Amino acid sequence: MDDKEKKELISVINSGWFTEASKTRQFEKMFADFVGAKYAIAVTSGTTALYVGLKALGIVTDDQVIVPDLTFVASPNAVKQAGAKPVLVDIEPNSLNIDITKLKSLITKRTKAIMPVDFNGRSANILKLKEFAHENNLMLIEDACHAIGSYHENKHMGTLSDVAAFSFSTPKIITTGQGGMIITNDKKINDRCLALKDFGRDINAKQNMRKAFHHTEIGYNFKFTEFQAAVGIAQLKKLKKRIRLKKNMLRLYMDLLSPIKQIQFIKTDLKNITPWMIDVLLKSKKQKNNLIMFLNKRKIEARIFYPPIHSLQPYKERDNNYKVASDISSRGLWLPSSVSLNEKQIKRVCGEITNFFI
Repeated sequence: MDDKEKKELISVINSGWFTEASKTRQFEKMFADFVGAKYAIAVTSGTTALYVGLKALGIVTDDQVIVPDLTFVASPNAVKQAGAKPVLVDIEPNSLNIDITKLKSLITKRTKAIMPVDFNGRSANILKLKEFAHENNLMLIEDACHAIGSYHENKHMGTLSDVAAFSFSTPKIITTGQGGMIITNDKKINDRCLALKDFGRDINAKQNMRKAFHHTEIGYNFKFTEFQAAVGIAQLKKLKKRIRLKKNMLRLYMDLLSPIKQIQFIKTDLKNITPWMIDVLLKSKKQKNNLIMFLNKRKIEARIFYPPIHSLQPYKERDNNYKVASDISSRGLWLPSSVSLNEKQIKRVCGEITNFFI
C-alpha cells in the first residue's frame, strides 16, 4: 500500500462517517463493473460471502452441498455454518478443480447446490457444470476467492454461477485487510444478501426512519466499513497492473525452472487465468518437505498446499475416494508470489531451487 490508500483513508476520517456508506457503494460498483456482474455486495470476509450466498440461495438444515476435497477449509465450513452437509468429491488431476464426472454419483434428493472452487484462479468447465446443475435442479455457488482477474469463455469467474464469493484477505491480489464480495446477476438473490448482512432488515424500508427497525427475517451483522472500502478502491485501481505482474511472474518462474524435471507446473492458460500464487508439484511428499527445509535455511519461505478436507478432524473420512486430492496435496507447493517481488528476487529463489536439485 502507498499514498493512494492513505489519501482514501484520510478522506473517510475527514468525512466523520465510518460504517458502510458511499465509499462502500463505490467499491461495490467498481468491483461489479470489473467482473461484469449486475450486483456486488461487500461483506466482512470471503467465508462470510460464501455463508450469506448459501443462505440467500435457500440452503437450510440437512441440505447437501457438493464441495471439492482440495480447497481451503472455509468452503465446507460455510456449508456447515448454514446448517447443511458438505459432501466431498475428488478433483481433476490437471485443473485441480471439482471432478464433474465423479460428483454425478453423489447427487441425492437432499443435494441442493454445488460449490466449485476456482483453485489458484483456474476454472472447472463451468458451462458443463451449469448445464448439469440445471438438469438436476441444483444451484451453483462458486468459491472464486482465488480468481480475481480470471476468466472462462470470456466471462469473469463467478459470473456464470447463481452466486459467487471473492476474498480480499491480505494474501490476495487485492486486499482490504479482511473482507469479501458476493456477486450475482439475480435481483432476488442480491436483495436477500443485502437483508441477511444487515440484521434481516427490510431493504425497501431502510431509508424510512419510521421503518428502520423493520426486520423481515433473522439476519446478521456482516456490514463492511468505509475504511475497508477506501483501501479497496485504491487497490482496485492497481488491479490491472497486478494481473500483468502475476502472469509475468509465472512466466519467469516457468522459464527459470523448466529445465528441472523434478518440478511440474500445473497447466495454466495465461490468456484467461491470473494465478493467485505460483504453484508447482514435486515428485513426492518427502522431496517437497526437503525442499521447504532447504529454502527456509536460506530465508526463503515456501508454502504447502491445503490438506485435503477429508483428512481434517472435523471432516474425517477414509481417503479411498479422494486419491487425486490426496496425491496433489501431498506434493503441492506454493513458491514466493508477492506482487512486491522483483525479478532479481525471483531469480534468487529459482537459483536456490536449482541448487537443491544439483
